[in-house]
Amino acid sequence: MDYEYIRPINNINELNELMIFQKEVWGLEDIDVVPSSIFKSVTGLTGPNGIVLGYFIENKITGYLLSLPTSNPREVLGCMLAVSKNHQHKGIGYKLNLELRKIMLANGVEKVFWTFDPLESVNAHLYLRKLGGIITRYYIDYYGSIHSTIHKGLSTDRVKVEWNIKDLYIEQRIGKGVKSDNHYQNISEYVREKYVEIPLNIQSLKEDNIEKAMEWRIKTRKLFENIIEDQKLIGYDFVFDIHKQKGLYLFR
Repeated sequence: MDYEYIRPINNINELNELMIFQKEVWGLEDIDVVPSSIFKSVTGLTGPNGIVLGYFIENKITGYLLSLPTSNPREVLGCMLAVSKNHQHKGIGYKLNLELRKIMLANGVEKVFWTFDPLESVNAHLYLRKLGGIITRYYIDYYGSIHSTIHKGLSTDRVKVEWNIKDLYIEQRIGKGVKSDNHYQNISEYVREKYVEIPLNIQSLKEDNIEKAMEWRIKTRKLFENIIEDQKLIGYDFVFDIHKQKGLYLFR
């Protein structure tokens, strides 16, 4: 059985590894890689809310999470989450977030927030269904052009997720999180609710048909903007159907 553990990363040699890690996981070019000096500044100067958490298997970094302090001591920005390609879909990102929650609750933090691409169903499943985050904003082309394999071909639209880590609701959702790893829904049960549909694997779709992927971006952008920015609804869950290869964001 592999020896696995989570701990903060402070050593500059280990922080240097994260630069290579970013290229391997996201296909980033040098211009977009966060340098180890920034990680070192976070761990050395912005504590306790600024932290780099590493997930280790057999003493090798297989995932990490970066958080940054904000002007509000009760709120933290979850800035970066990465898991090596050989260890994805094994709950590592989930475990890193749970450890971050534990640490931040001890520091008096009540909310963690971050952004992600709403066309990435794996992230939606983790952040909404397993962790209990809610979507509160939609941003068009938030980062502009990013020189990476995973972002290539589409504008960098993002949604903002707020994770109210003290809420009882979060405790309840986390209690169900691991059990829902391989769970899928018949999404036809939800079509009477306010929802936005996405393809289940946008990266595969990009490789096969970039024009179709771009159509999904434009189509969902209009829906997200209307529901989130105009109607002021929040995204509270994500369900998916393996057989139909579709996922639904649910709003209220």
